[in-house]
Amino acid sequence: MKHFFYLLAVTLLVTSCTQPFKKAKDGTQYKIIKSKNGKKLVTGNYMELYAVAKYKDSILSSSFEDGIPQYAPYDTAQFPPLFKEIFKDVNVGDSVVLKISTDSIINKGQGAPFMKKGQFIIQAFKITNAFATKEQSDSAYQSYIPLAKVKAYKKANAQIKKDLVTTLAPQMKIDAQILTDFMAKKGTKAAKTDWGTYVVITNPGAGENLSEKNIALVNYTGKTLADSVFDSNVDPKFGHVDPLSVDMSQFGVIPGWIDGLKMLKKGSKATLFIPSSLAYGVNGREPGIKPNENLQFDIEVLDILTPEQNEAMLMAKQQEQMANQQKMQEEAMKKAPKGSTDKK
Repeated sequence: MKHFFYLLAVTLLVTSCTQPFKKAKDGTQYKIIKSKNGKKLVTGNYMELYAVAKYKDSILSSSFEDGIPQYAPYDTAQFPPLFKEIFKDVNVGDSVVLKISTDSIINKGQGAPFMKKGQFIIQAFKITNAFATKEQSDSAYQSYIPLAKVKAYKKANAQIKKDLVTTLAPQMKIDAQILTDFMAKKGTKAAKTDWGTYVVITNPGAGENLSEKNIALVNYTGKTLADSVFDSNVDPKFGHVDPLSVDMSQFGVIPGWIDGLKMLKKGSKATLFIPSSLAYGVNGREPGIKPNENLQFDIEVLDILTPEQNEAMLMAKQQEQMANQQKMQEEAMKKAPKGSTDKK
C-alpha cells in the first residue's frame, strides 16, 4: 500500500509536467486527469482525496506520505471561485493538478520565505472515494488512523535518532556529564537508554514493557536537579490531579518521557533523569525550566491501556462530567427563589 501511494504521488507530479494545462478565469493553470467509469460526484457527497504540494524539487506537504487522506464535503456552491470552476465536473478516480504562480501568492502577501518570484507551486489532488453521508466519511477516516499513527511514530523516531548524532550531539555530551556527575554525587545507579535518558526503577511492576502500541496512565512530579518542583499531577497546588494519559505513539510529551517509559511496566515506579535535549532544549519553559536544563521526573505507571480502552475511558469521563454539570444546574434551579426569573 505504501508503494502504491508513493507511485500515485509521483505519477500525478510527473503527469503535471507532461500533459498540457488549461487556464482558469483567474489565470491559474490546471488540468483534470480523467479516470474511466468513475462515479460522478454530486452535491452532498463527501470526498476522500489525497493531496500533494511541490515547490521545485521539494515536497511541501503530502497526505500520501502521512498515510491518511483528506475528507471534504462536495458542494461547489460553497467552494472558492477557482475550485468551483475546476471541480464542477470531477468524478471519483479523477486527479486535479494546479500550477500556481508564486508571483500571485507573493503579491497577496501570502508568500513563504523560501518562495522566489517566477516559480510555481504544483498541487495535485487524487479523488479516491465518495460517501453519501458525513458518518460514512468519518468512519472511513477513523479506519486510517492506526496506520497513520504508526507512520507518524516511525518518522518522529527516525528524526530524533538523526538529531541525536548531529545537531543535538554537542549538548547531549554536556548533559551526560552533568547527569552522571549528579548521580555519582548522590550515589544513584541508573540504566541508560539508547537515546540517553537515565532511569532508576524503584518498583519494577509486572507484565510487558510499554511500547508505541500503548497508552500509559501515569502520575508524575517534575523537578530540576536543584530539587525545585515545577509540575505535578499528585500535588493539588498545580491544579490538575487526574492521572495523565500518555500515548506512546504520538510524542505528545517530551522525548525523554517516551524514551524512559519504554523501560517501565504496569505498576512501575521510577525516576527519569532527562537530558535537556530530550526535554525542553535551548528554549526551556517558563517559569521553572531554564534553557538547556536537565530534569528529573518521579513516575508511577498506574495502568497500561489499548487505544480502544483509552477512548472508552475518555468517553465515560466526558459523560460523567456532563451528568455532574446537569445535576449542578438542576440543584441550582431548585435552590433559586420562586419568582426570581426576570420578567420583561
